[in-house]
Amino acid sequence: MPTPEAHYTNILSGAGPRRAMRDVLHEIADSLDDSAYLDNYGEGEYLAAFEAEVAELFGKEAAVFLPSGTLAQLIALRVWCGRRGNFSVAMHPSAHPEFAEHGGYHFLHGMHRLQFGAPEFAAERMPTAKDFEALGQTPGCALLELPCRPLGGQLPPWDDLVATRDWAQSRGVPLHLDGARIWSCRPFYGKTYAEIAALFDSVYVSFYKDLGGLSGAMLLGSADFIREARVWQVRHGGRLRTQGPFVAAARTGMQRTLPQIDQWVARAQAAADILSRFDAITINPTVPQVNFFQLYIRGDAAALTERHHALAKETGIFLFHALSPTVVPGLARTEIHCWAPAMDFDLDRLAPFVERLLAAD
Repeated sequence: MPTPEAHYTNILSGAGPRRAMRDVLHEIADSLDDSAYLDNYGEGEYLAAFEAEVAELFGKEAAVFLPSGTLAQLIALRVWCGRRGNFSVAMHPSAHPEFAEHGGYHFLHGMHRLQFGAPEFAAERMPTAKDFEALGQTPGCALLELPCRPLGGQLPPWDDLVATRDWAQSRGVPLHLDGARIWSCRPFYGKTYAEIAALFDSVYVSFYKDLGGLSGAMLLGSADFIREARVWQVRHGGRLRTQGPFVAAARTGMQRTLPQIDQWVARAQAAADILSRFDAITINPTVPQVNFFQLYIRGDAAALTERHHALAKETGIFLFHALSPTVVPGLARTEIHCWAPAMDFDLDRLAPFVERLLAAD
């Protein structure tokens, strides 16, 4: 898949040109002082300080840094379901553990997903509190993804989030937040991370999505929850000799990126407003709620992708990596992720570029 090359001067979507590994590692090293030491199997002052910092940011008692989000979520679901002796999980059909992890939660731990309503439940919308209430049985735990990437970054209204929390509490159901991309949710809700996380019993966050870390995730919750999570970390082979470089990259990325994210959301909304003026284009959601959205274009996906990259080489304007066909004939789809490079994108050049892109259709 083509990536934005250095000669692309206007990049709307993506993190920009690939960087040499040595440059990335030098940047991480330069962020450290002589007091930072590698952890030893998860034990060390630098790592502990970062875990405490993120726990405080989200208003939780404790946190554990983990190699991946897949591991973080698997542990969270296992702890909650194991405590209740109930291995059913209420989550959206597009939830990451369901569609992107080869059924790990089922094959490793015997958990299964509860179906919202009829089998044809509208997978293109977020589940509401009413959907949870209509499950017909009480799950071992429930999972919500905020924002929901497969739905273009959609977020449920705050009142519905509160209603879902009330439903969970009334039935003693632990509510887990898949917050891989939670970093861009503040503008929509007008809430702090701690206020959002207060609705959930446990939270997972990613450090390479939006924040630009190398890899890694954090699982947050009560002190007893995290103690049990650390046991499952070992059982899953997730306690590495050291995670120092990943921790340093995550901490540096968080410090650099958090002050910018609200601007990225505004840039995504401004770009979507321009794109939505074309009859051949549909934006989902109509007004982006976070720093990314889905872009639908009428036309052949392969032809539009080829034309886009030809125009990008000519003009230096780069909008997306590739378009994919959808189940609707003649309709192509991609995602627009506005990160730091998008802030230097000249929006005045967006409409003329799209006019040329669509001209042959």
